[in-house]
Amino acid sequence: MAIPVYNRAAWISKTLDHIFEQSIPVDEVVLCDDGSTDNLEQALEPYRSRVKLIQIENSGPAIARKTAIENSQGDWIALCDSDDFWRPDHIESFLSAKAKFPESNLYFANFITTDEPDHTKFEFAPEGWFEQLTGELWRESKHFYRCEQPFLRALLEFQACFQSCLLFKRELYQATGGICKHVSRWPSEDFHLTARMAAISDGVICTKQTVLINKHGENFSAEYVKNLEGEVSILLDLLDQGLLPETLLEMVEQQKDQFTKRLFRSYYWTSQFTKAVELARGIPGHSFSLRDRARLAIAFVRGRLSL
Repeated sequence: MAIPVYNRAAWISKTLDHIFEQSIPVDEVVLCDDGSTDNLEQALEPYRSRVKLIQIENSGPAIARKTAIENSQGDWIALCDSDDFWRPDHIESFLSAKAKFPESNLYFANFITTDEPDHTKFEFAPEGWFEQLTGELWRESKHFYRCEQPFLRALLEFQACFQSCLLFKRELYQATGGICKHVSRWPSEDFHLTARMAAISDGVICTKQTVLINKHGENFSAEYVKNLEGEVSILLDLLDQGLLPETLLEMVEQQKDQFTKRLFRSYYWTSQFTKAVELARGIPGHSFSLRDRARLAIAFVRGRLSL
């Protein structure tokens, strides 16, 4: 398994304890320290015989994750961020799913977050999303479902595949071209790889919650607008670089337009009027609702007044 880490001395011990307390142990733990400036090495000292530690100059989370993945040895790779926690049955649940769907090459589990501990991520999905993802209705008695291929469309509707919940075959990682270095410092950089995998993988999901995702002020994911900026940049990059199957390009182009309009509204709601106007120049006017056109007019006036 692979863990990127940067200045997480306060969290890494608990993360590793949860990993080493799995009911079925992982084969190896590869940790890439992305140039931490805190006392991470001291925090890792009790685990040094059990982890492979690689230290690099600060390069951003994607490069640290890439380094950890590409220095691991297994056929399957599990990811976990350095401040998230696995339940003891996380790996056991994955192995049960793999036994049920041996042809699969990607797996992700349901999770909860520290700011919404009473509901799982899947419970927040819009109506019809689970059926879109799996082609089936959710049944309480069933934990594992095969994803409809490709399931990228479902993830663009509702992103529920987080890094700490994800396992995939090395050959799938290689087939996508792996993590791209140029996105390393982008907000939501992890979705660049997830989207490419969702476009070509044979995925399986687990509806049981086996991961806790930490939400706090130090997370990249703490700021909604920045995440949305990253997602728009990622969709543009995937299209511009030709990194998706041709059969998905029209759908992704449409979704990119929807994400861009969502970002326009977010700029408006957060009083970033100049950014809202600049972004609107790249959005076809006919796709704007009357309400969005009114927002654009207001943003234009308020942006000019602030100059």
